[in-house]
Amino acid sequence: MKLFDTKPKSDPHFLYGREKELENLVDYLSEKNWVILLGPRRIGKTSLAECAITKLKQKAVILDARENNNFVKGLNDALAKEGSISIKAGIKVPHLPINLEIDYKKNLSTKNLNSAIKKTKHFFVLIDEAQWLKNPKKVVMLLAHLYDYYYENITFIITGSMIGVMKSIIDPGAQSPLYGRAITKMEIKRWGSSTSISFLKAGTKEIGLDLDDKSAVNIEEHLDGLPGWLTLFGYNYSHIKNPNSALTETIKEAKKIISQELKSIAELGIGSPRLLAILKGLSKEPMRFVDLLDSTGFSNAVLSNHLNTLNKLGYVEKNEKDRYFISDPMLAQFISGKIE
Repeated sequence: MKLFDTKPKSDPHFLYGREKELENLVDYLSEKNWVILLGPRRIGKTSLAECAITKLKQKAVILDARENNNFVKGLNDALAKEGSISIKAGIKVPHLPINLEIDYKKNLSTKNLNSAIKKTKHFFVLIDEAQWLKNPKKVVMLLAHLYDYYYENITFIITGSMIGVMKSIIDPGAQSPLYGRAITKMEIKRWGSSTSISFLKAGTKEIGLDLDDKSAVNIEEHLDGLPGWLTLFGYNYSHIKNPNSALTETIKEAKKIISQELKSIAELGIGSPRLLAILKGLSKEPMRFVDLLDSTGFSNAVLSNHLNTLNKLGYVEKNEKDRYFISDPMLAQFISGKIE
């Protein structure tokens, strides 16, 4: 595995620029704290989680909600596969005959579930991209049950943006089964320009290529501290050998990825034309709330609600001058039509 490998990292040696975050996450997990990793898309949450599991050398299973958005079925499938399950680090978990297809109105503490979980002593469950899970109420009920009865046996690491089921987990209301449970939240920040450029330099050296300072700065300015895009550039550069052509190819691929993401969000019922109207305004330049009111014609309440949604999607942030801006430069270019 190399720095420019586009798959999530599971070897801590290749988790560039996240030493402090990894140390903190390992400390939390060592104490069996449940942890939620939050941050923009392509920031490296999955790699951070998998590397922490590797360092702790414990049994683990991964549920990728993009591939299976039914939590009960996904967890059941992950734990009950014949033979063993391995994550990319090669950590094994033995066959566990758990059946979670049961009535949520019951207390879930069946003999089968009890004995199967208890005999494992302890293992991690990584729920990746949890915002895509269906039926937040059922997910929260099961998580609360597992928290109350199996805290010593199972530690959850949950990644995602604050939409869908994630909102129910991060901000449980007083009536929620998860209300009052202590779950640690870690926000993963984008890289600064120096770290981004150092990553590009280290990665290109690793693959036996050079990258001059001018090209490195140009790439960093286009991709703006998001490890996912920087890694994709590096992967393309390793094959194309020309930095300008590799950047062009990266932008082309970004268009396809972002287009599919927006389609998926729309299918959740939250990709309204009003959200796109706000994004189109912000794709030109960062704007104050009052300027967005003028450009969109929305009421204070409507604009505030939609900005909140875009923030939870990881699409919009606010800078130190109280101006809203699009977090992902590729998204800004896509919305403005600059990506052909």
